[in-house]
Amino acid sequence: MRILRLLAKRRKKNYWGFSVNCTGNEANLADCKLGREIGLKGNSTCGQGMPVVVSCVPGRAFAPSVSTGFRKAYRVEQPLVRLRGGAMIGEGRVEVLKNGEWGTVCDDNWNIRAATVVCRELGFGSAKEALVGARLGQGIGLVHMNEVECSGFEKSLTECYFNRDALGCSHEEDAAVRCNVPAMGFHTRLRLSGGRNPYEGRVEVLAEKNGTLAWGTVCSDNWGTMEAMVVCRQLGLGFASHAFQETWYWGGESSADTVVMSGVRCSGTELTLDQCLHHGKHIQCAKGGGRFSAGVSCTQTAPDLVLNAQVVEQTTYLEDRPMYVLQCAQEENCLSSSADKADPTSYRRLLRFSSQIHNNGQSDFRPRAAHHSWIWHECHRHYHSMEVFTHYDLLSLNGTKVAEGHKASFCLEDSHCDEGIQKRYECANFGAQGITVGCWDTYRHDIDCQWIDITDIKPGDYIFQVVINPNYEVAESDYTNNVMKCRSRYDGQRIWMYNCRIGGSRSSETEDMFPGLLTNQLSHR
Repeated sequence: MRILRLLAKRRKKNYWGFSVNCTGNEANLADCKLGREIGLKGNSTCGQGMPVVVSCVPGRAFAPSVSTGFRKAYRVEQPLVRLRGGAMIGEGRVEVLKNGEWGTVCDDNWNIRAATVVCRELGFGSAKEALVGARLGQGIGLVHMNEVECSGFEKSLTECYFNRDALGCSHEEDAAVRCNVPAMGFHTRLRLSGGRNPYEGRVEVLAEKNGTLAWGTVCSDNWGTMEAMVVCRQLGLGFASHAFQETWYWGGESSADTVVMSGVRCSGTELTLDQCLHHGKHIQCAKGGGRFSAGVSCTQTAPDLVLNAQVVEQTTYLEDRPMYVLQCAQEENCLSSSADKADPTSYRRLLRFSSQIHNNGQSDFRPRAAHHSWIWHECHRHYHSMEVFTHYDLLSLNGTKVAEGHKASFCLEDSHCDEGIQKRYECANFGAQGITVGCWDTYRHDIDCQWIDITDIKPGDYIFQVVINPNYEVAESDYTNNVMKCRSRYDGQRIWMYNCRIGGSRSSETEDMFPGLLTNQLSHR
């Protein structure tokens, strides 16, 4: 009956005068070959006047998730292809899984046919664009595929012919896709109101109230970057640049002042805001909405910070340092609490290492705090723009934190850049702070607080963990690669650091074998 109704609605007077022959591997109808001329004359209505009608269903990417409650007993099949770094649903850098490790695809010979195989494999439609030159950001790790050639009939990109030799390919040549996605109407249930432009405003959702649909606001309790990311993606506006817990400066629609959604908690991967955890019909909003309604601003590009795991592994060592030269570090809480009672002539054992943090994204990483609110640190003689930029931790094998000393705050600057890229940020002389795309900020092993205080730690096996941007204070295109973990062994005199890896770089099975969490969900906003 549905098809008949569609036919009735679409009766036409004029028709294309040629038949169309498709093989099924085309990316769009325009790629199909024209067949014989049908020979319609004048306003011929093609027999009974019935046009061709198709009925489409959304792919598995849009299928509702069903929780079985058996996470340990049942595992969803591990996908072999994924997208990373995209601003919109159905776009991103293409990554494939090989030998338990995710890697990228070199853009040599990358075309719309190969991109379409990827899109259909992931549950989208055909490809709109096959992107080259790391247009959606650079990946990390190995380049697994080069010179990919697909017929278009393959069910997976891994079935296409490709050259396993990726010599000469760098992450500057990472391939990406933009897919056609079903018109799910996600944007019709959400809107931004009162902003200065279409990319910002108070968040308003369409909800049922007294049997009718009406617009209302979202309570801003615990509203943060992850929730804003979902809103911007749902509206097709890209990434979130800021999440606002006060929106009194955006008027919005007075008829939509009632709070209709509260308790929103998102992981950042949801397609719509109502897929996030929330209170449902039982609204609880301590702030009461109004001026405290949730708001967002969106952007088309975002930074993507990644730690160089190899540098950490290669620069780790122990140092015994006397307390009398650690006064500045103690003021910044870079030592464990036992140092407060330590004799000035005693020593602290410090696990030292260098950290090299790269910006592989599409825009500069800038601190959220305005220039005038940066904090001057007399000991280090420069301003710190972020009080919480990176966490350094030593964990037990079950993920429990066992060391207290950590670096408290940071000054962000371009230490070095890829060839052809100019440095923009430096800490000296109250300069602008940040990390430029294609540059990295290096914290050398020999600078103050670049350590973990392990004075009170007993010999044994541990997990060394670094989490960048742990509170999601600055929006990024990918948070899964913000965590690095290493296995470490301490014998009381020496320490070994090995098997360092970036979060999200291995298959789910491989990461399950690595104790502790591999995401920065450890932090609490």
